[in-house]
Amino acid sequence: MDYRYAGPLIAIGLLLVSAATVYGAWAIPIAWLGCDLTAVGCAYLGKGHRIFGKSVDGKLALWSRLFFLPYFALASALWHVVRIVSEERACNLVQENLVIGRRLLPREIPNRFVNYVDLTAELEDPAVIRSLPGYLAFPILDASAPDAESLRRAVQRLRPGMTFIHCAQGHGRTGLFAVALLLSTGAVKTATEGLALVQRARPGIRLSPEQRRCLDRYAALISRAQGGVGASESAASSAGTRSLNTASNSP
Repeated sequence: MDYRYAGPLIAIGLLLVSAATVYGAWAIPIAWLGCDLTAVGCAYLGKGHRIFGKSVDGKLALWSRLFFLPYFALASALWHVVRIVSEERACNLVQENLVIGRRLLPREIPNRFVNYVDLTAELEDPAVIRSLPGYLAFPILDASAPDAESLRRAVQRLRPGMTFIHCAQGHGRTGLFAVALLLSTGAVKTATEGLALVQRARPGIRLSPEQRRCLDRYAALISRAQGGVGASESAASSAGTRSLNTASNSP
């Protein structure tokens, strides 16, 4: 649960809804947006990205498009404004096979990506992008984070090769997933090291407190998994050594 986002969204939403009772029918679109903001605020308290109904192929459900029409219109407009006025590059190279950035326009997509990871819950990539063989939708609410195990499963779905990771503006969610990938491949040893690496490539990356906690849990999960493998190999080696010693000492 993230009360830092839930509280303001619900408060603003209810305020807009109340406008319809004061200003009459012309304020219905404002009240509609208020309902959307209230629903999204509630999503931060538990339901998460599922409130938008984004499917595994990256498409938003029809009911979601209708109910959240004002919210999606606002989110899309803000995204375009930031894209136009920002001096930040659309994407940045982190390592040889890892590129991170914002949501791309169809004309901006290089053909070299083996994996194309879409982390937005509130936006839909163009159909030409969603039709790519390596497209993977892993929706996360803005400034929010999944549980560490779900994040691990998503990372494991990636194929070897050039990977592009994006959210709306390529900051919080993108940084979270990119560092998780770096930890899983062994490119970095700690979450702090991974975060420093992606921030050098894209300085605008900032993780919310929830995202940083998720990353720390993920790092611990990976460490336990690797430790378990190491312990098993060590135990097997010790057992084999004991067997050889027993055999050599037998008459």
